[in-house]
Amino acid sequence: MDLPYVSDITGNCDWNHVIVNRHPLAPNSPFNAAPDLFLHGRIAEYLYQYLELQKEMSNV
Repeated sequence: MDLPYVSDITGNCDWNHVIVNRHPLAPNSPFNAAPDLFLHGRIAEYLYQYLELQKEMSNV
């Protein structure tokens, strides 16, 4: 995920601590694909919930 872009859009830099692969040109091992996919899914779910809460708070 491009979490620095999310940080720019939301104005919240707390997303930058979630970045796992700090050097995108150094590929991860294919044996680590399942945990990477799981982590990607969890981060996406967390981000979606965060955006939903932000939307609710802005409507109040």
